Amino acid sequence: MRTTLFLFAWLCAAPPDTTVVGPQESLRDVAERALGDASATAELRALNALSSDAVSPGTRLKLPGQERALALKALETARTLVAQARGSGGPAEAETRLKEAEVHFRTARYAQASEAANAAGTLVTQGRAPQPSTFSVQVEPDAGTTTVNVTRGPPVRVEAEGVTRPVAPGETVLVEKGRPPAAPPPSVPRLEQPEDGVTLKRRADAKRHLGPVKLSWAAQQGVERYEVEVARDAPGASVLTLTPTMAEVKLPPLPAGRYWWTVRAVGASGRSEPSGARRFELVPESIPLEVQKGPWQ
Repeated sequence: MRTTLFLFAWLCAAPPDTTVVGPQESLRDVAERALGDASATAELRALNALSSDAVSPGTRLKLPGQERALALKALETARTLVAQARGSGGPAEAETRLKEAEVHFRTARYAQASEAANAAGTLVTQGRAPQPSTFSVQVEPDAGTTTVNVTRGPPVRVEAEGVTRPVAPGETVLVEKGRPPAAPPPSVPRLEQPEDGVTLKRRADAKRHLGPVKLSWAAQQGVERYEVEVARDAPGASVLTLTPTMAEVKLPPLPAGRYWWTVRAVGASGRSEPSGARRFELVPESIPLEVQKGPWQ
């Protein structure tokens, strides 16, 4: 009992950029809990000079700071630009720099990852006709803040206190005097289950509603909650909104039919764009009937 209480106190006292391995936790579990990404074990190994994924309960691990979120944002922008350029014969060097950025990111070299990702994006955009960015800047001298809002065009890079953050169209960033730009909003959630277009067979309750149906998506670091919308796949259908704090939710029993669902991530830095909609169809599960032969047969 004392060991459990001591470990709990240690967990609570861990500095913001560290975490403590809990009982029966693997490195993958820690990555999912602390970073919202179970595949980030390579980053934790690199940050903590670990030779393997084996970690003992009570081990204090270093966590990445804001530089990871900035590098991830730069990577997402570069991935989009490079993917768009593939169909139009984009420069091969951009692909190479993007791969370098991915390697840097997996090994927790976030500054190098941002640099390589930005270079990949620059290589793609250099071959295009320049597109102007439309944005506004609002300065509040009394409050010591500057607000940058981008409405369209390429991302605008905002730099303060040695930190550069790309601001994409539709985003707004608030910069306070003496502080780096605020962290970007959460990424668009990546939906996992159920697969798009799947037919789900469920048993009916007394009201002939079907269930249960569980929706899941990839967890994210720094997310306070998610906004899940579910509705019948028909014009004018009412929307069911759920706000779970975990990366999954169990739907209440629903009538048979086709449905769509989307997810947004909500954090201190704002709300993500909604995920692409997935659809599923609910049909009643057939109950097999067994007829036994009687003595008269």
